[in-house]
Amino acid sequence: MKSLLTTWLAIFCLCSVFLSSCGGNHQPLQQLSPPKPSPNIYSLIFIDKTVSVSLKENFTREKYEKALQTIVQQNIRQKGDKIEVYFLHENTSQARVFAMQCKAEMKDTTGLNPTDIKSIKNAYQVSLKKEKNKMQQRCIEALLDDNITETKQYTDIWAILTIIDKKNAKKPENSLLKVFILSDMVESMPGLERRDFYKRPPFSRQEAEQWAEKDVKRFTDIDLSDVEIFYVLPHSPLSTTNQNNPNVLYYWEKMLAKLGLEELKEWNVE
Repeated sequence: MKSLLTTWLAIFCLCSVFLSSCGGNHQPLQQLSPPKPSPNIYSLIFIDKTVSVSLKENFTREKYEKALQTIVQQNIRQKGDKIEVYFLHENTSQARVFAMQCKAEMKDTTGLNPTDIKSIKNAYQVSLKKEKNKMQQRCIEALLDDNITETKQYTDIWAILTIIDKKNAKKPENSLLKVFILSDMVESMPGLERRDFYKRPPFSRQEAEQWAEKDVKRFTDIDLSDVEIFYVLPHSPLSTTNQNNPNVLYYWEKMLAKLGLEELKEWNVE
């Protein structure tokens, strides 16, 4: 009897040690952090308002209208997304046209039944569509606004670099800056220290790169590494090299790359 009692006590002690060991290694369940909200998109649009870009051509007008439509439709997705438009001409730095921010907001559906959730989602989509339509209409109005001032004689594309840098520095946290340039990309400014590609474009890729290396020294304090930049040329596929000089675009590709831009991309308007 004593031997049996001793055996049971030994078993009890071993079980106690085992359970204590398991309890000591048990880690408390970690609370799941809420998902990070989708970043807002800040779309900065420059519309060329100079003599070298004519909206009298149906191809150019329709292409630019389609580009603005796709920019709004793809980049306005939630509350906080923003559109800002500038005219591109001799005085680009002072040519802001308008800025609009999306205010449509999806209400909290926690604990609601499927019918109420569907109703809230539908109301949100209707509100979002209305805001997109307003922004799209403002963009088209800006596109069709004829520039009758003397500023249309020259094109200061260099000026957009400073604007981009300032907007990027001031953009809200958890947001992306996307830049869209609706232009032939022909820098054309008077003065010995400026470029006028309308009168004297780069004759080769080598010359374009040499000019980019020289000109970028004016903008060494600008960092474009976390910005996306797209261009939309006005030319049709049948345009001549004189109209659509590939060396001009190469100049911008090399210059912007030296400022940290990953890639200068063409915006797909299809």
